[in-house]
Amino acid sequence: MSQNASQGNYSPAAVRRFSEALRRTKALAAPSLADILRLVPSDDQMSNIVPAFGVEAGDVDELTGAGSNMVREQYELMFPILVTHIRGEQNFNNLRMHLDRVVDGLIRSAYGAANFYENRRMIAIDAADSFKNADRDEDRLGVDGGENRVDGLRRIAAENGAKAYALACVASGACGAYEELMGQAWKPYTRDNGRSLSRDVAAVQADAMGF
Repeated sequence: MSQNASQGNYSPAAVRRFSEALRRTKALAAPSLADILRLVPSDDQMSNIVPAFGVEAGDVDELTGAGSNMVREQYELMFPILVTHIRGEQNFNNLRMHLDRVVDGLIRSAYGAANFYENRRMIAIDAADSFKNADRDEDRLGVDGGENRVDGLRRIAAENGAKAYALACVASGACGAYEELMGQAWKPYTRDNGRSLSRDVAAVQADAMGF
């Protein structure tokens, strides 16, 4: 598509939307908090959306605290079960993996909502684009002078933006608690996250395990 754009087949805006959709598709495999925050409305945008559309976005501190508490409660509950002692030292690997999955679930929920919001937002933008809607039917009043199609699509986007924003707050709180408890920032699992072993070390370990 980028090649076609250079030949004048697509507008810069269309190429930008395509590139963004491609990036979002790649992020689906392992979304991060940054991927979510890139899509959801910012704090300033939400402060404008709430009064303009009369939507409920929830209390930021309460939502962030809820995400934090989910991780902290799991940490306290599972600590005596999942933390083992090896040569007199505590091993947090099992607890860390559990919390990784807890946070991952919240991240994926928020990312799904963020993606849905972005889709609704782009639909509303496209509907209002005069170049895509030459007859401008989208601007005309609805039945009995009610909400027209563009207004309706904007409202749907705003409602879903508030939902995505709320879930992003929960996910953000979870990530914050994870970093405080584990001493490192949470990051989505990818094959590159693990420490690679040299062939010699891997061979020794495999031999020690009997396979």
